[in-house]
Amino acid sequence: MRVKHLNLFTILITFLLLILGGIVHNTQSSLACPDWPTCYGSFFPKMEGGILIEHGHRLLATLVGFLTTLLVIFTFKNYKSNKKYQSAFHLACVSLVMVIAQGILGGITVIYRLPTIVSTSHLGLSMVFFCTLILLHHRLGQVDKTIDPRIDKEEFSKIWKPSLRHGILGMGVFLYLQMILGAFMRHSGAGTSCGLGLDAWGLCLETSTWTKSWWPSLHPAQLHMVHRYFAVFLGLGILYYCLMQLSQAIKHKTVLKNISNSITFWSAVIIISVISQIGLGIMTVAMNLAIAPTTAHLAVAAICLGSIFKLNLILKSTEEKFFNKGAHSFISDVFELTKPKLSALVVSTSLVGILLAPGQLNFFEGLLSLILIGMVVIGGCALNCYIEIDVDGLMERTKVRSLPSGRLNANWALGFGILMLIIAIPLLVFMVNPLTAILSALAAVLYLFFYTPMKIKSPYAVVVGAIPGAIPPMLGWTTVTGKLDFDVWSLFLILFFWQIPHFLAISIFNAEDYKAAKIKVFPNISGFIKTRNFIVLLTFVMLLIGLLPNLMGTASQLFLFASLILSTIMIILALFGLKHSSQGDELELWSKRYFWGTIIYLPLLLGAMIFLK
Repeated sequence: MRVKHLNLFTILITFLLLILGGIVHNTQSSLACPDWPTCYGSFFPKMEGGILIEHGHRLLATLVGFLTTLLVIFTFKNYKSNKKYQSAFHLACVSLVMVIAQGILGGITVIYRLPTIVSTSHLGLSMVFFCTLILLHHRLGQVDKTIDPRIDKEEFSKIWKPSLRHGILGMGVFLYLQMILGAFMRHSGAGTSCGLGLDAWGLCLETSTWTKSWWPSLHPAQLHMVHRYFAVFLGLGILYYCLMQLSQAIKHKTVLKNISNSITFWSAVIIISVISQIGLGIMTVAMNLAIAPTTAHLAVAAICLGSIFKLNLILKSTEEKFFNKGAHSFISDVFELTKPKLSALVVSTSLVGILLAPGQLNFFEGLLSLILIGMVVIGGCALNCYIEIDVDGLMERTKVRSLPSGRLNANWALGFGILMLIIAIPLLVFMVNPLTAILSALAAVLYLFFYTPMKIKSPYAVVVGAIPGAIPPMLGWTTVTGKLDFDVWSLFLILFFWQIPHFLAISIFNAEDYKAAKIKVFPNISGFIKTRNFIVLLTFVMLLIGLLPNLMGTASQLFLFASLILSTIMIILALFGLKHSSQGDELELWSKRYFWGTIIYLPLLLGAMIFLK
C-alpha cells in the first residue's frame, strides 16, 4: 500500500512538472540557463526571473527522477516476496528509463538551442511517462483485487459493449497525437500564424493579406488550422463515447455494482475536461497566448489524456475479469488485422528516414507519405493474416485472433488488404514520388510472396523477412530526396541486422508454438544452443554496423559514443546466454530478456542518430 501512495505522489509531482514545463515555454524561459546540467556553472544559482522558472523545472524533474528510483526499489522488494508485483516492477523500471531519456532530451534541448523536433519529443515522452505512472498505479491497485461477488456474469455479458471501450481507447490515441501536433505547432512558431485576439479564434486571419480564411495559403497557418479542425473532430468523438459510456454505467448500475461508480466518475471528468479544453483553446488565441490560459490548456489536456487512459484501464480490467482475455468488437478485430506493433515500427522507422534525410520537406507532404506508407503496411498485414489463417489457428498465441477464431470474415480481410494496397501505391507514385512507391511495393511483395510462404520451408526465412523490415527508413529518405543516396544504406543495414537476433530470440521462447504450426525456426532445426550462439555472434555484428553512420561521415561523435554504449550493453546481455548450456527455462528467460533488450536498443540508437547531430 505504501508503494501505491508513493506512486500516486509521483503522479501528482509529474503533473506539476508538466505544468511548470508549460510555464517555462510560455514565459520564454527555456534558455534562461544557457548550460546543462548546471545553470551558469552552478547547481544552485540565484533563483530569480527566468532562472527561477527554468532551473526550478530542472530541480522538480530531479525530484521526479528520485521518486521513480524509489518506485523501482520498493516494487523490487515487493516482487521478491510476492510474484504478483512482477508487472509493477517492470513498469517502474520502464518509467526510470523514460526519466533518464527525458533528462537527456532536456539537455539536448538546451545544448542545441531548442530544436523543434527535440522539444516536441520531450513533450511526447513526458505524456507517455505520465500515463505509464497511471498504469503502474492501476496495476498496484489490482494486485489484491477480486471480482465483486455480487455481479452476475450472465447479466453483465448482456449489457457490456466492448466497442465503447475500443472507441474511448481510439480517442485517447488521437488525443495524444493532437497533443504532439499542438507541441510541434507551438515550437515551430505556427502558434501565431493565424493571428491573435478576439477576431482570430475562429477563422484563420492570414497575416499576408489580412483576410479571414477557412484554409489559409501559408503552410504554418495550415498546420495551425489542422490542429483546430482536428480538435473539433476529437472533442465530438470523445464526448460521444464518454456520454454513451456514462449512460451505460448509470442505466445498468444495479448490474455493474461498484464498477459503475468508477466509470461514472472518470467519464464525467473526461467530459468536463473536454468542454474546458475547448474554452481554453479559444481563450488562448483570444488572449494573445497569455500565460494562464496557454498553460491551463496543456494542463487540462494532460488531465483529459490521463483520465481517458484510466477509464480504459478500468474497462479493460473489468473485461478481463469476465471474459478472460477481454471482449472483442468489430473495431478491435479490424485493428488486429493491421498488426499495430509492426505497423507502428514501420511508420516510426520511416519517420526516422524523413528526419535524417538531407533537405527540407513540407509538413503535410511528410505526413501524407507516412499515411500512405502506413496504408501499404496495413494492407500487407491484413493479407498476411488472410494467407496464414490456418497457420495462426495452430498456435496458442495466435489462434484467438479475429480470422482463425472466425470472428471476422476471411474474404473481408482479403478485400480490405487489397483495397489498402491499390489505393496507397498509386497515390505514392503521383503524390510523393515513384521511387518511394516502388520500394513500398517491393517491401509488400517480399513480405507476402517470399517471406510468408518461406516460413514453413526454411528457417532462413528470417533473413528474407529482414529485407522488407529494413526498407522503411529508405522510404522516409526517398520521400525527402527522391533518390537512394549511399548514406541511407547504413540505416538499412542497422534495421536488417537488428531484426535477425531479435527474431531468433522470439523463436526460442515460442519454439513450441512454431513447431505446432510447422514453421521452420532455428531452435527446432539447428538446436537451441546453436541459435543462442547465432544471437551472440550477430550482436557483435550489430556493434560494427552501428559504427557505419560515423564511418560514412553522417553522424556525430556523440552518436558514436551512444552507439558504443548501447551495443556494449547488448553484447553483455547476449553473453549472459552463454551461461546456459542446455535447453530449459533459464535459456528461455534469457531469450525474453534479450528480446526486450532489442526493443529498447533500437529506438535509443535511432533516437541518438536524430538528436545527437
